[in-house]
Amino acid sequence: MTQDKTPSSAPAQQEPAAYPAYTYIRRRGRMTKGQTSAYEQESSHYRVTLDELSGLSCEDAPRKIEIGFGMGQALYEWASSQPQDQFLGIELYQPGVGSLVRQLTDGKVQNVKICEQPAQLVLAALAENSVDEVRILFPDPWPKKRHHARRLIQTDFLTLLFRVLKAGGRVVIATDWTPYADWIRECFADFDKFSCTAERLRSASEDSSSRDGARPHTKFEQRGERLGHDIHDFVFLKPEV
Repeated sequence: MTQDKTPSSAPAQQEPAAYPAYTYIRRRGRMTKGQTSAYEQESSHYRVTLDELSGLSCEDAPRKIEIGFGMGQALYEWASSQPQDQFLGIELYQPGVGSLVRQLTDGKVQNVKICEQPAQLVLAALAENSVDEVRILFPDPWPKKRHHARRLIQTDFLTLLFRVLKAGGRVVIATDWTPYADWIRECFADFDKFSCTAERLRSASEDSSSRDGARPHTKFEQRGERLGHDIHDFVFLKPEV
């Protein structure tokens, strides 16, 4: 999801030609030697295809997902702190994939898979009621009104999230763009199947040490703070049956 981004928004995704409704632009970026080496030599151990995901049973499917993991630090910290769980990272930004692979390889973290496909297709490939948590940290806000249809958070996307989450599963979202926070709140209210169990606002004037420690402090969050943006955190729950 990218183009006309704020400096604090996460890297973009691109949609295959077969799915013209998704408007993504792949940002390949300039890769360092370390990222290139990791991507070319080590990533096959972590990368999975849509066909491989659709072939997984509910028991084998990743139970925790980060959509748009950027350079991967938050996902690496999350997965390495919970080695008993299985994780899936969704990202099309190749330097970010290379960066995460390098971190996973250096840290000998084995419980993460990576899929380089649009999030909508990945969620559609996963088994129903198979995921405990989905994190979306600082997605591209697409600030211009004519681009709002390109925002990740849309009713159709929430339908996919609801389908893959287990009862009691949760969606964690953070943004530093207040109009997008309003959009997120409205989309979830219109969808009306999730319960909002937490909504936190941290003013740009507050010290970051006062932030909730439930998720990592991300690179894009730090950029937003330097720009004077307020930080919005949401937690939405799929109700128990």
